Amino acid sequence: MIKINLVPQEILDKEVQKQRMVQVGIAAGFIFFIFAGISFKHYHKGATLATTLEEKEAKFKKLAKIVAQVEALEQQAKAVRGRLDVMKELDSSRPLYPRAMTDLLSTFPRGVFITSLTTQVDGKKVKLNMAASSLTSEDVSDWYRTLEVSEKFHGPKLGGLTLTTEGVVTFSMSMTYEDKTKDKKKS
Repeated sequence: MIKINLVPQEILDKEVQKQRMVQVGIAAGFIFFIFAGISFKHYHKGATLATTLEEKEAKFKKLAKIVAQVEALEQQAKAVRGRLDVMKELDSSRPLYPRAMTDLLSTFPRGVFITSLTTQVDGKKVKLNMAASSLTSEDVSDWYRTLEVSEKFHGPKLGGLTLTTEGVVTFSMSMTYEDKTKDKKKS
């Protein structure tokens, strides 16, 4: 049996061309769907990342406000700690004056009297400057010798002695007071 094709070759070529066009169309459609799928995936990922970024930025702004509040509170706490340290220092040095005055009075001989007294605190030391009067110069020298051997008074300096018409000796004295009893208790 012999087959004879009576269809002209041009029609057959057109059919083959149509078939190829369909095949190219299907391949192009398939490539388009792949490209569209990849593009959609990237678009979706970009949109998701943009949403996540917005959420993170909003959270960052909230946290930045909280951090600013915390820093402000830390500054306030630092200021309060500073004030508290000053108050503690004042509280610890508060008994220093009464002890200094009590110890100073215990060194006086009977005939010596203070006419003026100024003090200056330098850490745990008190610098004393005073003007005084005495009934006799022997009382002044006794007091000076007592201060020189004292453990609490250091560097006594005696100013010039002046004898008034009434027979009273006036003079100035400066020294440093340091109470070491508190340090011994800590050791």
